[in-house]
Amino acid sequence: MNSFSAKHPVIFGIILIVAAFFVAGVLTALTTAVGLSTEGGTVIGRIIVAAALILLFHACFHWDKSFSGIALAWPVLIVVAWNIVYHLMEGAGFVAASAIPGAILAGLAPGLFEEVIFRGIIIDRLLASGKGVWYSLIVSALLFALVHLTNIVGMSLANVLVQVAYSLVIGLFLGAVYLASDDIAAVILAHASTDISNQIFATSPNVSSAVMVAVFLIVLAVLAVYALMLARKTAAEER
Repeated sequence: MNSFSAKHPVIFGIILIVAAFFVAGVLTALTTAVGLSTEGGTVIGRIIVAAALILLFHACFHWDKSFSGIALAWPVLIVVAWNIVYHLMEGAGFVAASAIPGAILAGLAPGLFEEVIFRGIIIDRLLASGKGVWYSLIVSALLFALVHLTNIVGMSLANVLVQVAYSLVIGLFLGAVYLASDDIAAVILAHASTDISNQIFATSPNVSSAVMVAVFLIVLAVLAVYALMLARKTAAEER
């Protein structure tokens, strides 16, 4: 498997993504069949699959470097702040105190699941192919963004395209941090913080004012520039 994944990292990545999401979906269906909520089943399914992938691909992870990349991930706080301000400006209220643990788990599960796949395993395999930092960063971010096209089921095309663009920038940012630090824990926490800052609100805004859209675009631009600068530095050090 290591030989195939290093020679054909993109094909391997696509197979891994499909398989991981399929198994997580099956686990979600099984847990909901026994009475758990769909959201709770999704959380459990993703955490189980992430744990299994960590065990199967343990060589891809550098746990000794855990939290060493926290300082590099600081721009994620801009996204967290935007999420909170956006919800408050649109009149969304916080969830009840009793629901906060569930909101944290609902935000943590995607971060754990997706970072293990897209940063921990796929970037490792892309680097093993010998293509370098830029190739690994861009391909992993593109795969991460394209996965979000599946949200077309139940969402408008415009919203899906916005989510894909957002995911592409976030993928570049998290990938750049990971490539610079080899710290999977830092990118898991960074990713989870953005999702938790959405989950702690009881409702999601249906509309966005022109001002909030403009701020959102500025936030994306800042993250993109930061990611490219960090990747440039990492690529230079690689030489």
